[in-house]
Amino acid sequence: MGTTLWVLSKYEMADGDDWDHSAMFSALEKLDFICEDLGLGALSSFVDWTDFELNMSEEEDEFLVEETLKSETSWFEPAEALPIMRALYERLANDKLECENLFDADQKYLSEELIEELSDCITKVEKIGSRGDLFHFCAVM
Repeated sequence: MGTTLWVLSKYEMADGDDWDHSAMFSALEKLDFICEDLGLGALSSFVDWTDFELNMSEEEDEFLVEETLKSETSWFEPAEALPIMRALYERLANDKLECENLFDADQKYLSEELIEELSDCITKVEKIGSRGDLFHFCAVM
């Protein structure tokens, strides 16, 4: 079982993500280095780990899990993340070698998936922002 990222909105919870962004998750630390090189904030700062941490815990009380998700989940303004995501997309879509180098030799195939995932995230976060909603990348296992 692997870890992935979902794009979730705060007020439209029915808009659960239908696409795993596993390549993005795999490259997250290296994407943050690119962000730093571009003079931007870290993409990982928009990841919420609450769901992941609950899955790693042995908590089985559904009420407590639901309350924890409601009270501890972090939400972000789409306008803060979109410039970062767009800059990453532009840089990596125009430099296939740099994109491939984000992954180990046996995972180079993920570079194309990463470009698709970034594009998908941009579209989803733009939609969330157009509604005046908040979002996060939910780390899910």
